[in-house]
Amino acid sequence: MKSLAELIFPSRCIGCSQLGISICSVCRKGWHPHIYFRELSILGETYPVISAVQYSPIASNVLLSAKESNLSAADNLLIKAISHSLIFFTKKYGAGDLVGIPSRKSATRKRGRNFMVEITDSIAADHAVNSLDILQHTRSVSDQSQLNAEQRARNLAGAFTPSLNSSQSASCGNTRPLIIVDDLITTGATLAEAIRALRTAGFAVIGAVTGSVAKPLR
Repeated sequence: MKSLAELIFPSRCIGCSQLGISICSVCRKGWHPHIYFRELSILGETYPVISAVQYSPIASNVLLSAKESNLSAADNLLIKAISHSLIFFTKKYGAGDLVGIPSRKSATRKRGRNFMVEITDSIAADHAVNSLDILQHTRSVSDQSQLNAEQRARNLAGAFTPSLNSSQSASCGNTRPLIIVDDLITTGATLAEAIRALRTAGFAVIGAVTGSVAKPLR
């Protein structure tokens, strides 16, 4: 269902707010999928992270319009970007079921949806794989936007746990490796914590895909 803003107001470019189509030809140049590669080291293993779009003011507007404004056009741009990352990831590292990063409970209440889990469901349906909603928060965490790399790592440490333990996963038919899905990677703290939580519970994780990638914070 479209948001109320989409029904009442005329279409504007998500990137620059000019009247017209959902993203204009100028802003589309700042949201044009490529392939960006990062690595995360967790529990003595290295995990690839594939992203599609370099973070920029335009990318920020797309992500915020999807996450906070629930604009379907922004959702579609993010879904296509992550799908681009996933196609490359699958060809290079193999296929797997998808696990979206869960929103904080307060954010889910505010937005009316569990943002990345919903986005991941759409991507999984397009790629004929499973979307597994098996991560949950163990405690409250602070908003990450104003934190540096060290603060983000402390903020997320131990924040996730699987909602199914490793013995239950087999009975649920989860025998495939997992690929973590998020909208953005900056320091990698969120993805690292998700991988740690799943691996500790006995799940096999082969990496992660995101829509956008920002330069790492210090």
